[in-house]
Amino acid sequence: MYVIIAGGGALGREVATALIDRRHDVVVVDHDKYACDSIYAEIGAVTVHGGATNLHVLRDAGGERAALLITAMPSDADNIACALLGRSLGIERIIGRLRDVSYASAYEVAGVTHLIRSTRMLCNQVVLHVEHPSVEEIVSIGDDAAQIFSVPVLAGSWCAGRRVSEIATNRKFPRDCLLIGLRRAGSTSLEIPRGDTCVGVGDSILAIAAGGDIDRAVAILTRKG
Repeated sequence: MYVIIAGGGALGREVATALIDRRHDVVVVDHDKYACDSIYAEIGAVTVHGGATNLHVLRDAGGERAALLITAMPSDADNIACALLGRSLGIERIIGRLRDVSYASAYEVAGVTHLIRSTRMLCNQVVLHVEHPSVEEIVSIGDDAAQIFSVPVLAGSWCAGRRVSEIATNRKFPRDCLLIGLRRAGSTSLEIPRGDTCVGVGDSILAIAAGGDIDRAVAILTRKG
């Protein structure tokens, strides 16, 4: 996947490293030439020197062919402006970090598809959204030792029509993952599932998994039947 990361700070660098390791094509945009040079030298990511709130810079970074834009700059206003420009270039998926909750609606208006509502945006949260876009929400626990996440049950999903016990005992399902909640289709209330609880199309599954198991858990919960 072709990914543009706006911002070459600590977060942008960490996300770029993780995505390159997973064989994604990554371009990092930053106004600091030293940051661009060091990112290229240390992790091999393509870099573009310039402001990510400049349309011409985003075009130079390949914005018209990017599948995903990640706004990782320190300013909410800059991230929102970058998201708007990304949308104008046709980028369909945009991940943004929310620092100040008063900007939440502005991010949504700007077309951000995944908004991380936390004071500390974790690298693996971003990577999970990149590789599993159906994940609806993520909360980290204990310095990233575990994560709570929610995934929708779509038509044709392997989980649809199965009991919770059948899902949890599947040989590929991580042992350190628990299904802790179920939001029924059309409902805002949360049901605590039992082993014989059946999962239906349109439901959302709430689960908790150890940090190292979340990829496998999400892959199974979202796979096609």
